[in-house]
Amino acid sequence: MQSQKQCLAGSSKYAGKYKKENMTAQIRLSGSLRDVTGGKEENTVESGFTIRETLVSLGIQPLTVALVMVNDEQSNKDYVIQDGDKIRVMAVVGGG
Repeated sequence: MQSQKQCLAGSSKYAGKYKKENMTAQIRLSGSLRDVTGGKEENTVESGFTIRETLVSLGIQPLTVALVMVNDEQSNKDYVIQDGDKIRVMAVVGGG
């Protein structure tokens, strides 16, 4: 059985094109998104994948993310993560 990481790499239209070994970035999760990662606020992730793919690999449904910031600039979930990026994702907030 393939690991989720292997499946992710194999299914990515970006895999191989952007992938470089041992290149990483930091992704910070806010609010309820931390619950999915066991309360961990900051995670080291591999570069070369989109933010959307990375969210899925962390067990986070991309639709639950309202805002993506990369290196203090607003971005989108289709951004391909580069080595050294500082990413912050914020959850959709609901209430009534």
